[in-house]
Amino acid sequence: MPNITNYSPLIQSMFGRKGASWRAGATLPGVFQFSQLNSSSIQSQLKAAGIDTSSKRYKAVIEQMKKTGCTGNMFTNVQAIKNLMKNYNSRGEFVDPNTGLTGLDVTDETGDSYKKIIDIPESSKDKMFEAVRDSFLHRNGMGDGKGDTEIFTDMYRQMKSDDRLSAGYTLRQYRSAYVQTFVSAIKEVDAGWTYGKSIPSGVLDGITRESIESVLVQKGNTFANKTVDYYV
Repeated sequence: MPNITNYSPLIQSMFGRKGASWRAGATLPGVFQFSQLNSSSIQSQLKAAGIDTSSKRYKAVIEQMKKTGCTGNMFTNVQAIKNLMKNYNSRGEFVDPNTGLTGLDVTDETGDSYKKIIDIPESSKDKMFEAVRDSFLHRNGMGDGKGDTEIFTDMYRQMKSDDRLSAGYTLRQYRSAYVQTFVSAIKEVDAGWTYGKSIPSGVLDGITRESIESVLVQKGNTFANKTVDYYV
């Protein structure tokens, strides 16, 4: 599941046309230049519309609008800001419109700090292992990734909001370990094997999630195979 959200389409939809801006002469009521946002007259309009300009929800929207193209010479309006605020909670966190989950937005605040190994549900690792195994057994390693989204979403629902980014990072490390193990096992029999090529019969028999994880050791923010000392 991708963790960086592109808000441009969301903002653009608020304006009803491509491009998160309005040029001079636009007919939508209440249009103003973004550079006027902090003026007393615009702030009064925002407050009259029931917008708390000191709230984290409002501040998150304004920061995101800046990041996705709104600059001083562009135009916006009070209703557009109000509509966008519905996509954030009181903590200023973006709420995924498809899942209703928060904590999945990589921000300037989080940076790369979320890239760490944490405890995640055993059931999530089981599902990911089975998904990877299925891609090798039935599609010669060519996974379509369709099931991954459901696996990640199910796991996120079991995690606290503040842990979701790290949980996603952790599960991707496990997925990489599972994939690397299957690839290594195949290449021991067929050194020239590549994704999509038929896999020799029986070569993956006996590989379990437990057998893979038993040889993993954490090194920094990733895993290494302690038996052959490669990173995954």
